[in-house]
Amino acid sequence: MTAPRFVCLGNVTSDDIILPDGSLQQRVGGGDALYGGFAARIFEPTAEIVAPIGNDIPEGTLSRLTERGFSLAGFPTRDRPTLHVEVAYQPDGERIWTYHHTEEEFADLSPFPADIPAEYLAAEGFLILAMSLDATDALSRFLAGRPGLTAFDPQQDYIPGNEARLRDIVSRVDVFLPSAVEVRRLTGSEDWPRAARELAALGPRLIVVKLGPEGCLVHDARTDRDLRVPACPARVVDATGAGDSFSGAFMAALVHTGGDIAAAARAGATAASFTISDFGTAGIMAADPETVLCRWREDADLTRAQQEGIP
Repeated sequence: MTAPRFVCLGNVTSDDIILPDGSLQQRVGGGDALYGGFAARIFEPTAEIVAPIGNDIPEGTLSRLTERGFSLAGFPTRDRPTLHVEVAYQPDGERIWTYHHTEEEFADLSPFPADIPAEYLAAEGFLILAMSLDATDALSRFLAGRPGLTAFDPQQDYIPGNEARLRDIVSRVDVFLPSAVEVRRLTGSEDWPRAARELAALGPRLIVVKLGPEGCLVHDARTDRDLRVPACPARVVDATGAGDSFSGAFMAALVHTGGDIAAAARAGATAASFTISDFGTAGIMAADPETVLCRWREDADLTRAQQEGIP
C-alpha cells in the first residue's frame, strides 16, 4: 500500500433511505467519512479514510471501498452495531432524520488517535469531519503536534453550549471549513468576510465558509485576502453530504496541488455538484473520476481567468 498523502477521519453509517415515492433502500453505506473520502480520492489518489465500523457493516459498503482502492486498515471494527440512521425524503425536498443509536455508541464509533494506522501518520493533510466532540478534541490535540496540515469541518448541532470548546479546537487547526449556519452560530454574524477574520484570529491560516448554492468564501490569513468561488451548476436531488464532499475534495486538492487555494475551492465545488446529483452517497460513489477531474480543470481555468480579468 502506498502511504497516503491525505487522510479523512469521520463516521460510517448504515442508512435506511425512504424516497419521496415511498420506496425503501435499506442498509445503504453513508456517513461523512464516505462523502469526504470518496471525493478526496478523486483529487488525491492516495487518500485514505479512518472510520470505525460496526460488526454488522453492509458487505456492499466494504466492497465499494476496496473497488475504489481504499485500504481497510483505517476501518477498525468495534464490537457493536454500525451507526444506524433513517432518512425520509419528503415530496417538498425536506428530510426527516431518525437516529437509532445512542450518544455512547456515536462516541465509540468515532475515530480517536489510536485508530490511525502508523503508516498514515506521515500524511501531508488530515481532515477531521463531524464526529463526537470528545473524539474531535482528542484528534485536534494529537494532530497539532504533527507536520501535516490539519483541517476541521464541524457539526452545527453540537455548537450551542460548546462555543468555547470549539473555539479552542479551531485554534489548533490550519484550515477551518464551517457552513454558513455554523459560522452564524459561532460568531453571530452573517458578514462572511468579517466572520472569517474573527475565526482566523483564533489561529487557522485558511477559513473556508461554505455557502451552499452561493459557493464559498476562502479567507487566507497570511495575505488577509478573500477569494469567492461560485458553486458548480447542478441539478439538486439531495444536498446531504455536499459539505463533507466539498471539504474532502478541497483538502485533497490543496495537498495534491501544493497549496493552490483557488484550485482546491473549485475541486470542492465540483465534488459537491456530483454528490447532490443523487440520493445519499450514490452520486459521489458512482462519479467517474476522469469526468469529475475534467469538469474541475475546466472550472478551475475559468476561475483563474476571472481572477486575472481575462475574458
